[in-house]
Amino acid sequence: MKKKKIVILLAGATLVFNGMSAYANEDISTTQTQYVEKYESITVNIEQNPYIELYKKEKEQTLAQHNFVNRDELVDPLEEERVILQTLDSYFKQDIKVAEILHKNLNQDVYEKTISLKKEDKIEVMHLIEDSYSIAADSEEQEILMGYLTRYSRSSGDERAENFKNRLTTAEKSAPEFQLLAAYNSAAAGNWAYNNYNKYSTNYPAFTAWGSDCTNFVSQAMHVGGGKPMSGNWSAYKKNSTYLVPKNATELNYSWTFSDPSPWISVEQFSKYWIPKSTVYSYSKDNYEKNHKSIYLGSIAKGDVVIFSKGVAGWITTPTHLMIISDLDGLNRDFKLAGHSNERQAYPLLSAIKSYDYIEILKIP
Repeated sequence: MKKKKIVILLAGATLVFNGMSAYANEDISTTQTQYVEKYESITVNIEQNPYIELYKKEKEQTLAQHNFVNRDELVDPLEEERVILQTLDSYFKQDIKVAEILHKNLNQDVYEKTISLKKEDKIEVMHLIEDSYSIAADSEEQEILMGYLTRYSRSSGDERAENFKNRLTTAEKSAPEFQLLAAYNSAAAGNWAYNNYNKYSTNYPAFTAWGSDCTNFVSQAMHVGGGKPMSGNWSAYKKNSTYLVPKNATELNYSWTFSDPSPWISVEQFSKYWIPKSTVYSYSKDNYEKNHKSIYLGSIAKGDVVIFSKGVAGWITTPTHLMIISDLDGLNRDFKLAGHSNERQAYPLLSAIKSYDYIEILKIP
């Protein structure tokens, strides 16, 4: 496949670091022109990726209209670009694996449809996944196929694909190893986040030099505050105190141990790890803004985790930011959130959602 130089801003603790943290602590909101220059200044050679190509085209179309002079951002806009583009890069690579599995199991060449950004093509592939899931060679292949369903079934609106994904999720939750997981004290996790929103424990790395500490903070709130034991790839271990605030992947790997990739510190991987294990409430921005009062009266509570997503191609959503409910606003019937990368203690969800297309609220078991 042809190599092509395109803009991509990498995020994720175990990826190669390209000296991009300078942008995270810099005032990037002075002018839109400066933003565009910085957005276009970070490049890396990767295989041609139609997902990123379309996102770039859509970005160029809206760049002139978008106002980046916003000092109340939840995340550094450039850091969020890193997350979006790294996630799209991951989606594309995983989707290629799906095409290979379907070709092997069904003897069908569905490569073009598997990586197509057309909704109807994705739906057709998801139906093929349902037909072939039981003949996947092993659990690793099934996990790859399940990942495709997780990425696209909900936003496609296809009932058959969503129902199949939900059946698989229900089976996973009934597995003996899942039943042995220690219960999560969500209220205590929310209180911990409220009280520690501006603190950085030396028991965990601080990604302040990278510009993205949101998933690390929520993971700590769940583990330290809510008592959720580390399990599987959702874990973080300290080797030494040399690099408490790592500036690159080399420093991180010298002082800390994470899986690669890690759901402890990657929004995408956190979503992939915890969504199948949780009860999930999903809302578009318009849906939440119109119905937040009735949503507030439901079962969502302090300590539940909020995943913020942005879109590409008009329907595919990519998780870009993570926060945790730290307080309740009974007067406005809204939830207040704590989080990093910009330190927040009790930020209204109605304000936070304005910059996003979709949210998923997770009740961690």
